[in-house]
Amino acid sequence: MRKYFGRGWLRKVYSAVCEYALRWLAVLPAKKNKVVFDNFGGRGFGCDPKYIALELLRSEEALDLVWLAHDLTEEFPPGIRPVKYGGARALYELATAGVWVDNFKSAMRVPKKEEQYYIQTWHSSLGLKKNERDAAQLDRSYVRRARKDAAATDLMYSNNGFREEKYRKRFWYNGEVLRCGHPRNAVLMRPPEAVRNMVRGAYGLEADTRILLYAPTFRSRADREVYRFCAGPCLKACEKRFGGKYVCFERLHPNVADLVSEAEEGDRVREVTDYPDMQELMAAADILVTDYSGSMFEFMLTGKPVFLLAKDLNEYVEEERELYFSFDELPFPAARSEEELACRILSFDAGKYREECRDFMERTDMREDGRGAEVIAHIILEKIK
Repeated sequence: MRKYFGRGWLRKVYSAVCEYALRWLAVLPAKKNKVVFDNFGGRGFGCDPKYIALELLRSEEALDLVWLAHDLTEEFPPGIRPVKYGGARALYELATAGVWVDNFKSAMRVPKKEEQYYIQTWHSSLGLKKNERDAAQLDRSYVRRARKDAAATDLMYSNNGFREEKYRKRFWYNGEVLRCGHPRNAVLMRPPEAVRNMVRGAYGLEADTRILLYAPTFRSRADREVYRFCAGPCLKACEKRFGGKYVCFERLHPNVADLVSEAEEGDRVREVTDYPDMQELMAAADILVTDYSGSMFEFMLTGKPVFLLAKDLNEYVEEERELYFSFDELPFPAARSEEELACRILSFDAGKYREECRDFMERTDMREDGRGAEVIAHIILEKIK
């Protein structure tokens, strides 16, 4: 019996079923007006795909907009059809779509047809951490997935010359790289008061309460301790330097969201990892504290202060990722402890900060107009005609 029903037999059956399914999906016709979106492998309505989808909704064209999501109870705007990520239905939607929009190198993909169009929005704008061919620590499975994704991609875009060059030379990608704004950044450059009020209302803040947003990036080899943030001294420093009452919003990276249960909450610290849209949090925040996250370059567009807290800088560079820029090259005040960070806040020079941000944007050839969603939506509409 073991000869016929052992693990080897199950693998053969599974492979046969997969091969049959892929052959069946390959012959299904693509529907030009169907656009399938994915955000970090089904992690909800956010990032560039969200703002592209909203722009397409405003076009009032007859479109079938599909969002692949793990949580189908999440609220989506009318006109967007959520489908369970990872299931057979999701594969069917991908196989029959005219356009794919994704922001990372998904492992769930069907063979792309010639008539289908794939936009890889990526999830980082300029980026501090080295990635793709520049990152020595990438594992082989990711490299295989990245190469396959790049071969299928028809369009990437960037709001800065630094990242544009990386897409052309370091992402295993040979297609078009468009210079345009990032769709998700419009809400940062022209933050609607409704968004600020919505975020504050979600966490019961009074209208005049100010927000310090703490948003560290993830580590693959770290526990909760490296993310722990003693907010008290920094909040007091913010109130002394900038005035007003401050609270801390703590948002962990989605890859380590399971550590949220260990967060230390209090009257002045709110856990916001479950909030679906990082851009809306940044639009509502008055100050950003991060470590190596590319969110620093997006928050910079608001003109509001960015501070870096890098407690494990040496370990991170040695064990996780090397960096494209040293901290000395960045326009953001940096610290290695909360006490040092509080001092950086108290001595913050707004005029010097604005000048250094301007210089950095010129060095990296960053040009952001907040109109990226319109540009990409127009391209999609042209493709499906």
